[in-house]
Amino acid sequence: MCKIKVNNNLKARFDSNDSVVKDSFPKDIGSDYMEKITIQNGFYLLKTDYNLKEPIVTEANTQNEKKFVITISQKGKTNYINKEKQKIEFKEGFTTISLFDKTEGIREFETKEVKQVRLILGEDFLQRNLKESLLEKYASNKQNLQILSCSPTFVQSQILVNNIINCNLKGELANLYIQGKSLELLSLELEKLKDKKQEIFLDEYDKDAIYKAKEILLSNMKNPPSIVELAKRVHLNEFKLKKGFKQVFETTPYKLLSKYKLNHAKELLQSSEYNINEIANLVGFKFANNFTNAFYNEFGVSPKELIKTRTYYF
Repeated sequence: MCKIKVNNNLKARFDSNDSVVKDSFPKDIGSDYMEKITIQNGFYLLKTDYNLKEPIVTEANTQNEKKFVITISQKGKTNYINKEKQKIEFKEGFTTISLFDKTEGIREFETKEVKQVRLILGEDFLQRNLKESLLEKYASNKQNLQILSCSPTFVQSQILVNNIINCNLKGELANLYIQGKSLELLSLELEKLKDKKQEIFLDEYDKDAIYKAKEILLSNMKNPPSIVELAKRVHLNEFKLKKGFKQVFETTPYKLLSKYKLNHAKELLQSSEYNINEIANLVGFKFANNFTNAFYNEFGVSPKELIKTRTYYF
């Protein structure tokens, strides 16, 4: 991929009062088209259309305020990567809901043709209309980049987008029609967040890191790392590690570790030559009494009773 610096140009394009900006890329890069429609103060619909001669990487401008962005990818694939290496993928046929808060990074265009429609919600709009359901709920996590949802675009959403883009009305009637359809589209997409019960989007990097975290825990069961240390070792923030771990494994890191330790202890009680104190120590319990209580709570039988099933026991 080639790389061009267009961050100042992109900022000028979005902040411009012009509703349509086009051909801001150098001709040897390709053509671009952006149409910005103001739905309400702080709520914009942005239509972008890129036709590139080859995939490129551009620098993205810094977000100066909290913005919720709903991206409906109609064609092609792009990625946004911030300075902390968090990555959001925008794939054809998918809708992504994300939160940007004073973040900066790069934008990768993986395909030559890219078409996207974005609903951009600024902080003033959120304060007026969605303070409880969005702003307080998600912006309080103090992360400068969050992926709240990524799922196949609803057929109904596709129809609404087409209705907005192909509106044949003029003047005030067009404004009312587009505003109504855009608010309907926004409501439909935000409904996903209620259904997902605050699940977070995990890309392949995140999932690999979470599986690596599990391996680290299980291979260090006698002296497991803290969440802070574990997050650093797999290069995720603590929130994403804890939330993502529970999302993938349906339990917390240390509950999973505890279950693994007790199952391993059960195998040793049945088939090894270690005594109860030795097994407790091997699986990371400092005191045999704590081990006995945890084992009984998990399996409904004491280690002493189980060890009697061996041919030889101590």
